[in-house]
Amino acid sequence: MILHVNKHFLLIIIMMEAITFLNPDIETNMLFLEGLIILSIAFLCFTHIKARSMIPVLDKYSYYNGLRKPNHNNSDHYNVKNSLLNKYENISTKNKFISPDCDIRYNGNYNKKILNALPFISIVIPVRNEEKHIKRCLLSLLAQEYPNFEIIAVDDNSTDKTLNIMNEIKNNEYLKANNFPRRILKIVSLNSKPDGWAGKTWASQNGFLQSKGSILLFTDADTNYARKDVLLQTILCMINEKLDVLTGIPTNEKLKNFWAKFAIPLWDSISVLFGVNSADVNDPRSKIAYLIGCFFLIKRNVFVNIGTFEAVHDAIQEDKSLGVLVKKNGYKIKLVQLKEMLYTLWVDDLTTLWHGIGRTLAPLVMKNKLRVVMNLLVVFFASIIPFMIFPINISILTNNYFSHQKDYFTICLDIFLLVLDLIVCGIMINLVSKKCIEYGISSLCSLTIIFASMFAFVACLYNVAPLLVFGSTKPIIWQGREYTYKKKQEGFSI
Repeated sequence: MILHVNKHFLLIIIMMEAITFLNPDIETNMLFLEGLIILSIAFLCFTHIKARSMIPVLDKYSYYNGLRKPNHNNSDHYNVKNSLLNKYENISTKNKFISPDCDIRYNGNYNKKILNALPFISIVIPVRNEEKHIKRCLLSLLAQEYPNFEIIAVDDNSTDKTLNIMNEIKNNEYLKANNFPRRILKIVSLNSKPDGWAGKTWASQNGFLQSKGSILLFTDADTNYARKDVLLQTILCMINEKLDVLTGIPTNEKLKNFWAKFAIPLWDSISVLFGVNSADVNDPRSKIAYLIGCFFLIKRNVFVNIGTFEAVHDAIQEDKSLGVLVKKNGYKIKLVQLKEMLYTLWVDDLTTLWHGIGRTLAPLVMKNKLRVVMNLLVVFFASIIPFMIFPINISILTNNYFSHQKDYFTICLDIFLLVLDLIVCGIMINLVSKKCIEYGISSLCSLTIIFASMFAFVACLYNVAPLLVFGSTKPIIWQGREYTYKKKQEGFSI
């Protein structure tokens, strides 16, 4: 549907530009230009609404609060419990499913018998040069109130202190003080990578080979598990929905880099144009599928059946490639929002954002060039042109108002165009301002939208144009390694 809309939208742009070029009257030209701007901003807003509005929040699928002591004096508690008993009456703990009695806490303690019926989870973390984040990630996972899990952290030849930090966590008194067996945390160190493998897929595959869980959780080293019941809640959701794969959208972490505060909220606002319709991931009739790399739970047998990471060994966006394989093989996948449960930061400075844009766009160019070109036009007309023509509209209005031969109709038209442009600018600023709030920064950062838009647009052109013209991208630096996407390969060259 989106592609169908895109083609018509591109046709409208070409027609309106032709009319504008043939008409020398400046007011007419500005009117047509405002029409393009309105179409672009409307398309952007429509895409935003459709992309996220239909994705469920995990809390809506929670069946108990694993951290709150039940209030037995509350009649609502028993009403909820009775409804759960009906829902789970046919589920047996023999099949590793949750017990019908979902109150797994009583008198402030866990019901160990019920907890032990939950499946064993192997958590695999590929790690490379993450000395700033790895300690927080591991400690937040070790603090999870889930009975049966192991953590396998795979160091992918880091050049900083990442490996030392991981070994310190494993060997210090933290595990002993919290009654964790030493075997709960495994450290795997890789010194090399075979040709043809992307760094993350190679590390993840090695972590998988060391695992033994019936459920696998693949996550990233910069991910923070803010709540202690993340594993418990997601497993409950997976069991109740009878899912083969559960993947989750994390909450944005607060930006700390000065320049990133201005650029990333804008890119987050427009990048939805270059993604897929997220809501369609949950539609079994749709071919659209992808996984969120920082969090996806998958049954072990399903992962083996789709070929493990070996099937996508050369993909720099392995999460999307795996998602396609999952759905192609008929397995049930669900995408949820993990609001305030999981926090992560995609990029934290302009350099990684620049290369991150290339990493996002390059595969898309080969799949749908028309869509990429159309979306670049939408970005240009929605986030750059309105702010560029605003002073021009003021100048035109001022000149006509103080002209010796006043035309009141023209002046009214100039005022209409100025107000229209002001509304469009306000919509874009409001859109970016909401993203600023999500990132925990001042909404005033949205006022630099014109500069952020130019940065994002130039970054898009830099990464897209060489692939369209010469058949290969400029080098993309990701996690300290250089990647080049080539037209002939339909993949990334490492």
